[in-house]
Amino acid sequence: MENYLKCKICNSSLLRFISFGKMPAANAYLKKEELNNPYFKEFFYDMEVGFCESCKMVQLVNIVPYDKYIIPDETGKRNYAFFSSTSKSMESHFLDVAKGIEFRFLNYNDKVLEIGSNDGIFLKNFKNNRVLGVEPSENVAELAINQNIETITEFFSQELAKKILLRKGKFKVIFSANVTLNIIDIHDFIKGVNLLLENDGVFITEDPYLIDILETNAYDQIYDEHIWYFSLTSLTNLFSMHNLEIFDALKEDVHGGSMKVYVCKKGVYEKTERLKKYLEEEKQKCIHLINPYLEFTKKVEENKNKFINLIKNLKNEGNKIVGYAAASKGTIVQNYCNLDSNLINYISDSTPYKQGLYTPGKHIPIVSPDKFHNEVYNNIDNNVDYAIIFAWNHAKEIIEKEQEFLKRGGKFIVHLPEPRIIGIENLQINNKLKLNDEKIQEMHTDIIKTKQHSDTTQSSELIEGVEIKQLKIFANDQGYLFETLRNDDKIYGNEFGQVLVSEIYPGVIKGFHLHEKHDEYTVCVKGNIKYIAVKEYADGRKKINTFVIGEKNPVLIKVPRGVWHGYMTLENKSATLVYLMSRPYNPKDPDTKEKDVFAFGDLWTVRHG
Repeated sequence: MENYLKCKICNSSLLRFISFGKMPAANAYLKKEELNNPYFKEFFYDMEVGFCESCKMVQLVNIVPYDKYIIPDETGKRNYAFFSSTSKSMESHFLDVAKGIEFRFLNYNDKVLEIGSNDGIFLKNFKNNRVLGVEPSENVAELAINQNIETITEFFSQELAKKILLRKGKFKVIFSANVTLNIIDIHDFIKGVNLLLENDGVFITEDPYLIDILETNAYDQIYDEHIWYFSLTSLTNLFSMHNLEIFDALKEDVHGGSMKVYVCKKGVYEKTERLKKYLEEEKQKCIHLINPYLEFTKKVEENKNKFINLIKNLKNEGNKIVGYAAASKGTIVQNYCNLDSNLINYISDSTPYKQGLYTPGKHIPIVSPDKFHNEVYNNIDNNVDYAIIFAWNHAKEIIEKEQEFLKRGGKFIVHLPEPRIIGIENLQINNKLKLNDEKIQEMHTDIIKTKQHSDTTQSSELIEGVEIKQLKIFANDQGYLFETLRNDDKIYGNEFGQVLVSEIYPGVIKGFHLHEKHDEYTVCVKGNIKYIAVKEYADGRKKINTFVIGEKNPVLIKVPRGVWHGYMTLENKSATLVYLMSRPYNPKDPDTKEKDVFAFGDLWTVRHG
């Protein structure tokens, strides 16, 4: 707090609000020969974070060069220690993200660029589009190339974008995950993105969300690679400097809480209600002021003291403590809390590249999970009592995987949001051990609260007033016919306004709308659609009905007043709909409220598995 610095975004005053002291590069793992070399000098820097009072960007005060963690080997090949595909949960996440992007933005053979494509975990999911990856770390890029994913092994920049433009042209979608926050010259990066983006193209970036970092006390999200800590407020200011704007955003629970941000050239896409809601929430939480950051500093120091006391007390009782997952987050925790090999015997990690190396700063040996499992399963002397999950954002996946450790009396430790011990008593038995949902919510305050959700066409679970009529098809060698609605049908409410016919083009979603003065009857007479109805209750609950109707399921749906409804075409084909309204349309009183198509979450993407 004692002096002011310059913001790297807008050159205004930068206010330092937290210092973690000397810190190594989080992924600069060490070889034994380096530790034994008296002339070897490990890299450290002052890890401090500041807040810009002008553009509202939170950022590292001191920047660490790329070559301190994307490390060339003796042949000059650049290596990076993290392989995305080692996490099954991330593989599933990127599949869902890819399918959602394909459905919402892409036509057949459109081009997709990923910046920071790692081992191809995201791009491999696009079977109907041309893809290109940019990944400077050659060891991980090789895995993508071996999957026939074209990959450029360079750092992305405006200069590289010019070369790509000459070779490949522009792209409909440009994607980055956990990358944009790493870019030192972020203005040059955005200029490159803008250059390669089609006029109606979309840049989608998914990064840790500043609000989640503050609210979950996730100080281990702060390290050398993460230069920027984004709020939607600060990103809005940043992109406006480049004639770009955010038009949508979606919270994700990956990496302990992330925000997926949708960016376009100014004026191309209408801003969603969801984005407006997020921005208003940030305003209410005073993210534009220094106060939340000072409070965060206080909570981080309290967490540190609690965690150190917990580990030292357990060690003083004679317990053997190991680490689980040699994650970059772990490097921060170990160095900030001064946890070395006297307290933590070793760290188990499944990444072959890391095994046999030592953690940055505290030099704790990294071993194969075989050692951990051997001690657990074989009950050898001095077996493991406690395992600290350093990749705490993957705690659920890890605990479910290592249930045998818990059954044999071992316990896990997580340090966020508060230090706590997790033993067998936190699990419940139902044929096989599963995580107790209540405890998981205690462990992860960023987990989205579930709402009541009925996804069915069974009449017993339909929204009140929603009715369906199965239509009978009469066919012969001359053709076929089917009735839609009769005035003696029980479903008919004896009110007639008008009949409309609508053609919906492939890939179109007719967003949610609601009528307060009339009912609506819908039949799909050509093609097939996914039809969703949503009822919002005063207590905050939502009930959702999902239907697939059309040629493959001839059904008439009645939606009453006060129910949101929307629909989309299926199978990349047009669909023809016939509507009957119980009240004629009046342009002076249209009786239509609208919501964004994703106002209730992504109900449209087809889920796999």
